[in-house]
Parts: sequence; structure tokens; C-alpha cells
Amino acid sequence: MLGIEQFVSRTQKLLEKERAAEIDETRVRTAQFSPKQLQQQGICLLKLEISESCTGLYGRTVLTLKTSGPVVNGELPAHKFSPGDIAGISLTNSSLQDDLLATGIVSRVSLTSIQVALEKSDESVSLDSNTNELYRLIKLANEITYKRLKRALSDLNHYSSGPVQRLINVLFGLSELTPPLLPTPIRWISSNLDTSQQEAVHFALSQPEVAVIHGPPGTGKTTTVVEIILQAVHQGLKVLALAPSNVAVDNLVERLSVHHKRVVRIGHPARVLPHIQNFCLDALISFSEQTKLLVDVRRDIEKTLKKLKGSSGKERAVIKDEIKELRREVRQREEAATSEVLLHSDVILATLTSAGPDSPLKLLRDSKFQLVVIDECSQALEAACWIGLLNGSRCVLAGDIHQLPPTILSQDAAKEGLGLTLMERVIQMYGDKVVRMLTTQYRMHKDIMLWPSQQLYKGRLQAHDSVAGHLLKDLPGVEDCPETTTPLLLVDSAGCDLMELDVPAESSKGNDGEADVVAAHVQRLIKAGVSPGDIAVISPYNLQVDLIRQKLCVEFPKLEVKTVDGFQGREKEAIVISFVRSNEKKEVGFLAENRRINVAITRARRHLAVVCDTDTVSADPFLKSLVDYITEAGEVWSAEEYLQGIQASSKSQVHSSIRVAFEATPKEGKQSKAKEGTIGKVFDEQKKPVRQKTGDPKTANILTKSGTTDRTKEEKAKEFEKVLLDLLADPLKSSMTFSSSLTSYDRMIIHEVSERLGLVHVSSGEGKERFVVVSKSNVAQTELEISDPVSNPQQGELFEKTAIVQKPLNREIVSVEKDKVNNNSAKVTEKSAKVTQQCSSDLSRKEKKKDSKPKVKVPSQVRETSKALCRIDNDDFDALLAAATAVDWKCNFKKCKTKTGTLGGNCSFCGCRFCLEHMLPELHGCGEAARVHARQNLRHEANLCHGGRPLSRHGPAERSAQLQRKLNKKLDELSQHRKRTTKKDDTS
Repeated sequence: MLGIEQFVSRTQKLLEKERAAEIDETRVRTAQFSPKQLQQQGICLLKLEISESCTGLYGRTVLTLKTSGPVVNGELPAHKFSPGDIAGISLTNSSLQDDLLATGIVSRVSLTSIQVALEKSDESVSLDSNTNELYRLIKLANEITYKRLKRALSDLNHYSSGPVQRLINVLFGLSELTPPLLPTPIRWISSNLDTSQQEAVHFALSQPEVAVIHGPPGTGKTTTVVEIILQAVHQGLKVLALAPSNVAVDNLVERLSVHHKRVVRIGHPARVLPHIQNFCLDALISFSEQTKLLVDVRRDIEKTLKKLKGSSGKERAVIKDEIKELRREVRQREEAATSEVLLHSDVILATLTSAGPDSPLKLLRDSKFQLVVIDECSQALEAACWIGLLNGSRCVLAGDIHQLPPTILSQDAAKEGLGLTLMERVIQMYGDKVVRMLTTQYRMHKDIMLWPSQQLYKGRLQAHDSVAGHLLKDLPGVEDCPETTTPLLLVDSAGCDLMELDVPAESSKGNDGEADVVAAHVQRLIKAGVSPGDIAVISPYNLQVDLIRQKLCVEFPKLEVKTVDGFQGREKEAIVISFVRSNEKKEVGFLAENRRINVAITRARRHLAVVCDTDTVSADPFLKSLVDYITEAGEVWSAEEYLQGIQASSKSQVHSSIRVAFEATPKEGKQSKAKEGTIGKVFDEQKKPVRQKTGDPKTANILTKSGTTDRTKEEKAKEFEKVLLDLLADPLKSSMTFSSSLTSYDRMIIHEVSERLGLVHVSSGEGKERFVVVSKSNVAQTELEISDPVSNPQQGELFEKTAIVQKPLNREIVSVEKDKVNNNSAKVTEKSAKVTQQCSSDLSRKEKKKDSKPKVKVPSQVRETSKALCRIDNDDFDALLAAATAVDWKCNFKKCKTKTGTLGGNCSFCGCRFCLEHMLPELHGCGEAARVHARQNLRHEANLCHGGRPLSRHGPAERSAQLQRKLNKKLDELSQHRKRTTKKDDTS
């Protein structure tokens, strides 16, 4: 147990380490980058001019800075300045290491200007507002916060007597807890409080020193805190409500404002949400009598400042004294108005660092608060909590110690104890004596809630009946499908080769393949009717957030993609989490932080999808428990299913044309459609993967790539083989279409069985609409001797021998398929006519040489095939397809009979298929066409190298002379400008 002096001494040293870490980060950034590079990063603005200087609240000078450069509509460059940031002002032509002219707080930001409230009135800056000087604005480390933290620790160490002394002794274990106060009757203001919330309110109001309200996610912690504050006001207590962030404070103000209490929000109006600015101290002061008198005084200050610009000597000194006196009067009247507002308020709200002795609270003098409430206490440094605690004799600490801790840059300082919050320390010291936990949650589906409840909250959480079973499909306009009926989903990328990006160890992590899977799942949800505004994608890593935003946010601007830290305190109907990490070393980095994972999981209301590599993340015991839980209580899908859909989308145009060709087959359309319904009844499986209850998801699920046993494969092969044999035995049927509800693994078995039986088999469609068409070869009708391309098929060669199955289409295959299939018999006949015309041409050699376009040498086998095609009936599509396919089964080079079903390539000029030996264009007669194509590519690349502009036609000498003339013209212009400036100076 630490004493007060020991605690103060240790914390001051740790704060020094944290401060040094922040300064080092800023120094490294300014040393490595130029001012222009810093402006590109958004932390610096160059070439600004002071357009206005006025006196603001408490007599501070407020500068309005605008850009002086030629910009569109006068808008500032893109930047990261926001109200509340600490900024420094210096001359643009000075170095970054030079002393700043002034520092201040950014008070307001617009598209065209930035207002900065200076910490101290700097007349040298205000005097330059009408000169031609240009200034630089740069973000600085927040030194004010550290000063306030140190002052609070110093006051704590020297606090010897007073109403706060009892609270200090209890919080440091120097005194025992005082017995609870006698209970008083409570008339509930909120009628919707559950039993645990009512018990927490009773407990907080009865504790003489400290009460801790532990509120897990979704349990109504803020609702309970608001009830405590309202009940305390009803009992006549003056309450100070604090929180570590402006957002949390504004949330409390918004909740309290509807109950018509006298609420005052301390802080600059620019830091407050617009709809609650009426409760700001500035707004309330503006209605007082003292403020009306200030209008004339401020006008006098402005007039006096104008006189100062043209004065000198003694007159200047007199004017300065007059300005100081006027500012003193302004300050006194403002303090009187501020004191009046604060004294008559019921609840005063502020951030922790804004409640110190240098804040407006100093005007209350000796009057202390009877109750100090700190919301989100688990996210604040203990030193920051003491800034507010020294203002009251009782306190209520609310938060969740299992969610994100305060942000600390120095890892050494965090390990040595700076990261231990006041709420954690009090719970460790007193346990259940001071803690009441909220146990009913109103956010998550019960399956989503159960894992964090068991792992972190001792299984005490219970889902309210209103949310226990709610799903996405219950939302209006949302379809009933696997994605919308699954509350808990694990998308496993193990075995899919989706490795994380190889980046330096200190850089953020990313996984582009996993980002594709996340984008595919989000698109499925939106396609099912879920609004993009009801979906959020979160990841622990900034780089992954950027990758996912590039893939989704352009098409769906209302979709939120943020880091876990940026989404704390928020919730969405559907949450998709990307864990990113996938590596051979099975390193999980700061995924091992339990608090961060808890926050990520508990943001979801109706649907939670976790995308991860289970092999990697299972190396951490906490993450392994999450994987095991979802495997048992939820559903596990393989990322391979999403990857196949992504791959199929790139082939959608070819697939759709093939499907149209098969559906348009004469005399077989109705039979194929009828047969498809039959096959769908026999072999239809659920589109969603099999729900797993026990075991490893990669071995228990038949739908995963590595999870199929030989026994299952043999059984399915026999079933499909029986159906295909019936097709061969039926003379009235020539094709069969298998249902799109089959899985990718089932389709692979169909292709393998069809290959073994000598049937033509083609996959078409994309994603969930992908299906297989199997037809007879009709060799007798083609009048061609087409030898079987596969004598001993092997499983490894199967995907290479089927033109558009499982293997991505290259450019040559796409062009040949378009010629032979998509354009049907008309294209094939046209091709044969062209070949015949070229073979019968009687042009002389001289006329051929004069022709600018090179002629393609047609192989002899193509001529023979074209003659055979002419003898086929154009209405017999199967025969035409088989004849066209025969071109790819043998090399088209003269006297070469090498089979090219497995190894071979298509010429991009003549479209014919050749073996590896004769695939070069120069060998089979397309050499001239290849040379022309190469020359065209060379010109195109040369244009690209010059920014898309044509190459200059001028020679080196002409180009040099042209540049010299431009230089001379520019020098003359600069010389004339200097002469005009000199004349003006002489005149003045």
C-alpha cells in the first residue's frame, strides 16, 4: 500500500517519462520532415496571415488566421487541427527550431480560417495583424495538461486539513471506511431502472466516502450515473460531474438537460456539441447584466489598439497602460458574471483537466462540492482524477476496468504503474465493500454476450428479454438468409494463404487478403438489406482500417470503419472485426491485450463476425478461448468461400455469356431446367456452412478446403456418377444443369466424375449463383476424329484441363473462349470462311509485300478443322462446341500431334493453340504481327514515361534554346518587380 508522498513522488517521475516520450515523438517528426512535408501530414499550416485580432473571454487575445496563398475559394489546405489542440505561431521564414512567437489553444476551425486563443496577451503579434508578415501554425505537445497534473499532485501532497482530508485518507487506505448513511426514500426519476441499477443508486447515495459503479458494456452505466446525479440534487447536494473526454461530458449534459436542472458546462463553446452549447458557461454569462456592460469596454479596447499602431515614445507607453486597465476591468466584470452563474447552478460538468484551480471553479472559493462523480474513470490517469477530487468530500467512480485503459505513449511508464487507474486501485484495496456491478445488459444478443461474461465478468451478465434473441433479419427490409440469421460467426482464413503484410516491426499491421474477405462479407450483409449505417468494421490496426476503407467507403459512405480505440463507447447492429495477424511465427502483437478484444466484441448488437487466422490467433490463450467459443456456440465459415466469390466476380462477363449459350440450346432448354430442379432436390445442400458444435473447425466442417475426408469424397463421387450415367443412358437428353445451391467442393467432384466419363463440363455464374452444366460430347455428329485428350486423368490436372473451372482465366483463354463459345455457331462459321478465303487467295508476292498489315499464317490443321465445321449443321450447338474444343486438344502446328489439353498456350494474334515447343509467334507464322505489336507497346510506354504527353519533336539544341528564352523572361520579370518595390520604398 502506497503512502501519499510515495505515490506523488513515483507518479511525478512517471509523468516526466511520459512527457519526454511525447516530446521525443514531436522532435523526431519536426527534425525528419520539412515544413511543407509537415503541412502535407496535416500538422502544420504555412503562409497564414492574421485577418483579425480581438479580445475574448477573460481578456485573452483571439487571433483569426487565414491563408494568403492562391487557393480555391480561400479554403485552407487539408489539416488535422481541431478545437482544443495546442498550437504554436511563428514566422513562416523561420526554422522549426526557432522560438515561437506565441502559443495558444485552437478555439474554432472553419474551411477558410482558424481561431487561436493565446495563453498570454502578446502585443507583438497583435500589432502585426495589418502588416505583410506571414505566419506558420504547428501542432504542439499538450504542455498545459502536464502542468495541471503536476499541480494536482503537489496540492494532494500538501493537503493537510479540510473536508477532502477524510476522502484522501480512505482512498489511500490510511483510514477505514465509514459505515453507510441511513437510507432515505427515493422517488425514481427514471422508471425503467432494473434491480441492479436501483441497487447501485441506493449504494452510491449511502456511501460517505467512495462508491464504485462497475458497468460492463450495454448495462446502462450512463443511465445509472444520471439517476445518481439527479437524486443527489433532489437531496440538496451540489454535484461536480467529470469525465476524461469532451464527448463523455457532453453525453452527460445531454442526458441531464431534459430534466430542467440548472446545468453548467465548463469549456470553450468550440469544444462542445452544437445542440448543447446553450448550457456552456459562455452562453449563460452572455445573459447576465455584467456582460452587457462589457460591450462598451471591449469597443474602447479595440479603438485604443488602433491608436497604438501609429504611436511612439511616451504616447505609446500611455496607451499601453490604458489598454491594461481596460483589460483588467473586463476581467473583473467577467469573473463577477461567472461567479454568479456557478453559485446558482445545481450541477457543474467539465473534463478532468478543466476542473483545476486555474479554471472558473476557483471563483467558488471555499465552497466545495458535496459529491464528485467521475464517469469513465477507468479511462483516466489517477493524477487527472485528483484534479477534480480535491473539490469534494464524497465521490462516485463509474466505469469498466475490463475496457480500454488510458492512452500512454511511454511503455516503461505504463509498466511501472502509470497505467494503474484509481478505479482499479480502489477495487483491489476494498473489493465488494465499495463496488456494485450492473448485471443486465440491453445491447447484445445472448450468444454474443456469453463469452465476455464468462471470461471477464464471472458469468454474472444477463441479456434482457428485449435483446436476448434479436437478429438482423428482424430489422425492417432485411432478408432472411444465413448472414442475417447468424448472431455469431467466425470466418477462418487458416490455410487460405492470407498472410499479413511484411512491414517494419514498429509500423502498423495490415492484411490485404483479409480485407477482401471483410469487404465481401459486408457486401453480403448490404445485399441482404442491412443498411450501411447499421454496420461497422473495426480492427486493432490503423493500416488495416485504411485498406478496408479503400475497398468499401467509396461505395458505402455511411459505413463506419474505425480502430477499436476509436469505437469505444459506440455500438452497431452488425460488427465485423478483422484481427489481421497471420504469420508463421504465430505472433499476435497487442491483440493479446484482453481489454481491447473485449471492447471489439461487445460493440455488436445483433451480428458479430470475426475474420481471423485461427492458427495464428490461437497461440494466445485468451484469443483461443474466443475461437473455441464461436466454434461451439456460433458458426464457422471458411474464407475460401468468400475468395471464390471474389475470383468469380472477375469472370462474370464470360460466365454469364456461357450460361446464356447453354440456356439457349435448341430443344434442350426445358429438359435442362426440369432436370435442374430434380438435381436440386437430390443433392441440394444448405448455402450456409454446416454449424459446428465441437472439434476443430478445419476438420469438422465439410465445406472447408482441408476438412473433407476420403470417405466423404468417395460417397459423393458415387452419387454424382450414378446421375451422370443415367444421362449417358438416356438418348433423349444431351445435357444436365446442376443446382447452384451445391458447394464448391461438390462442383469439383462433378467436374472430376464428368472428366472420367468423357462428358463436357463447364462451371458458370458467380458467388452463390455458380452452377455446373454437363453435356454429351456428340462425337458421331461432328464427323471429326477427336481423340480423348485425357487417357489417365489425375486429380492434380483436373483444373487445368477444364477451361474455366477453378483456375483464373488468362487473356489468351478468354479470347479463344469468346471465339468458340460466346459467339456460338455464327462466329465459328465466319472464322472458317475467313480461313478458306485466305487459303484460296491468288495474290502475287509483290502485292503481299506492299500490304502494310502483316498476314497471319494459318496452320494446316485449322484449315482441315474449318472444312469440317462447314459440314456441321449450324443448329447443332453441341457438335459445334465439340469441334471448336478439338482445336485446343492438339497443337495446331503442321505435322505436330502433341496434345495441349494440359500443357500449351494460345497465340494472342491468330487465336490458335500450340504446344510449348511451337508457342512462340515467330515459330508458327505470327512473327510479323508480334513485331508490330511490340513496336506499338514501345511507343505507348514512352508516352507514359512522359506523363501521357507525346514525345517532343524538337531536337536537343532547339529544346535548350527554348528553355533559355523562358529563363531570361522570368529573370526580366523578377528584375522589374524589384525596381517597382524600390521606387515605392523611396516614395514612402
